Order: sequence, then structure tokens, then C-alpha cells
Amino acid sequence: MSGKIIYPTEKYFKSFHQALDQVAKEQIYIEMIEAKSFQEVSAFQTKLISNNWPVYYAIKNSEVIGWVDISLSSNPRLNHRGHLGLGIVKEFRGQGIGSQLLLQSLKHAKEIGLEKVELSVYTSNTAAIKLYKKFGFNEIGVIKNYRKLNDKYFDCIEMEKFL
Repeated sequence: MSGKIIYPTEKYFKSFHQALDQVAKEQIYIEMIEAKSFQEVSAFQTKLISNNWPVYYAIKNSEVIGWVDISLSSNPRLNHRGHLGLGIVKEFRGQGIGSQLLLQSLKHAKEIGLEKVELSVYTSNTAAIKLYKKFGFNEIGVIKNYRKLNDKYFDCIEMEKFL
């Protein structure tokens, strides 16, 4: 990977917002079809950072080219688990960035006491499924018709990894 993995600061939020919007507009890999407002995205990133939750950006030439975050529930009976989100800008996929982001975020998750990380991934996203399995995630089920977009249904696999 030609870039670096960092724990983000506010100076990268605009670039992150742009990367998030690029991936969202592909309408294939993440639930969004466009990024939320910059204010909403910044507020979520600030919450992740201020709580010391796992959130990392892949940076190349001072621009965000990928990210990962693991968010926890506000319910104290559920906050031993985290939910993972990951995205990589199209032209940087297949270069090992996802592996580097996962490695860092899972290490951080364990350090803060998380016991389990869960994620949802569309069944059509075979590259991501392969990556998650490489890191020890197990399939726990398929949700049929999880998403409907432009009159087309998408199934999703729920996966988990115990730390």
C-alpha cells in the first residue's frame, strides 16, 4: 500500500466526507447512496474520536482514500459489541488498504475491551466477504431483501468475529 493509516483528526474530515460520498454514489458497497451532510458526518467522526473508538483513515497525498470505523451501542448491555463500517475509494481497491485498516481497527477494538465485532455486507460484494473471512469473520446468516434500491433487492450477510 502506498499511503499511510492514521487515527483521524478534524483536518481530514472534508476529505473523508468526499471519499464517503464517492463510495456512496456507487450505490453498491455501503448503505448510503450519497453522504449525509458535512455537519452530520463531522459530528459522527467527532463522536468516534472523542470516545476513543476504532476509526482509521487511509491517506495518500493528504487525501482520504479509505476508512474503517467500529461504533458501539449507547445501550450498556450491548456495548461489548461493535459494528464495523469500511470503505475504499474505487481506484485504490485491491492494494491491501482494507487489510491494513482492518488490522489497525481490530487491534484497537481489542485494546478498548470490545469482545465482538459485527458487520453487514452485501452478498454481491465478494471482495469484501473474502477480506472479512481472511480476518476471521464468520457468517452468521443472510438477510433476504435487506435493501431495495431502484426496484432491485439486495441480500446481505451478517458476519461476526470474537476478539
